[in-house]
Parts: sequence; structure tokens; C-alpha cells
Amino acid sequence: MADLSALLEKEASTEIETIRSEAQGRASEIVAGARAEAESIEAARARASKAQGEAMLVRAKSAAQLEAASLRLKAQYEGVESVFAAARAKLDALLADEAAYAPVFRKLLAEALAGAGGQAVKSVVVAARDRALAEKAAAEAGITAPVETADDVNGGVRLRTVDNSIIENTLHGRLDALRGELASEVSAALFGAKAG
Repeated sequence: MADLSALLEKEASTEIETIRSEAQGRASEIVAGARAEAESIEAARARASKAQGEAMLVRAKSAAQLEAASLRLKAQYEGVESVFAAARAKLDALLADEAAYAPVFRKLLAEALAGAGGQAVKSVVVAARDRALAEKAAAEAGITAPVETADDVNGGVRLRTVDNSIIENTLHGRLDALRGELASEVSAALFGAKAG
């Protein structure tokens, strides 16, 4: 009986050892699988974190580029505006200098008359400060129409013809008419070829 008991004990021990070995193998597989899954999750989180960081960097870079472009456009606008303000100031200085302005006024009047295409002039409209100059220039040009004043005419002349056509030729009007065309040229001159 002792042999039977030893044999059973040996068989049980072998069976227990086999079960323990299988359990350890299975436990090792589970641990290895869990470790691999944890590493995979950690790698995925690292990739997601890196991607999120890169996306934030791209957004920040885009925002900085937009801000830089906005500041550049603002500087260009202000630069162009200051040039046109300086041009207006020079025109105003010319208008204030009667000796320098008189020949310019005569030329503006002659151009307006040419624009009338030979139609009879009904009236010559100028700024109040230009009335005496306009009367003299109109007489020299052979215009017998009355000289009138208007607040909205500055630095030049507006002719009304007998068929009620209006020909306006003023320095400020010319500057305003050319503003769009000149603005890009001024911007290019101030800020280089990339300004436009």
C-alpha cells in the first residue's frame, strides 16, 4: 500500500507540476500580452501626444504667419496713406502759393476747355479763394461766362457747358482718380516687389 500511496503521490506531484508549469506558462503569456498591450497603448498615446503637439505647433505657426501678414498689410496701408497725405499736403502748399499755382490753374482751365470739345461754357466754377485768378484766366482764354464759387471745388476748375455737361479738372480730383493705380506702385516702391 505504501507503494500505491507513493505512486499516487508521485502521479499527483507530476500532475500538479504539469498544471503549475502550464499555469506559469499561461501566466507568462498573459503578462507578456498585457505588457505588449500596455506598450502599444503607451506608444499610441505618445504618437497621439506628438501629433497633438505637432498640430498645436502648426496652428501656432499659422497664427503667427497670419499675424505677420496682417501687420505687413497694415504697415503697407499706413505707408501708402502717409504718401498720399504728403501728396495732398504738397498740393495744398501749391494752392497756397499763388505765384506757383497761377500757371497750374491756367493749364487746368485749358485742359477743361479742351475736354468741353468746343461747346460754349455756361459757367466756370472754382473755390472761393481762386475767384480772382479764375476771372483773369477765363478772360485770357476768351471765356465770357460768369465765374462762380463752390465749396466742393478745390485746386482747379469745373466747367458747365450750355448743354449742362460738367467737366471737372482739379488737382485733388486727379490724385483721387489715380489713387487705385498709384497705390500699388507706391506700395511696391516702399516695400518692394512683394508688396502688391
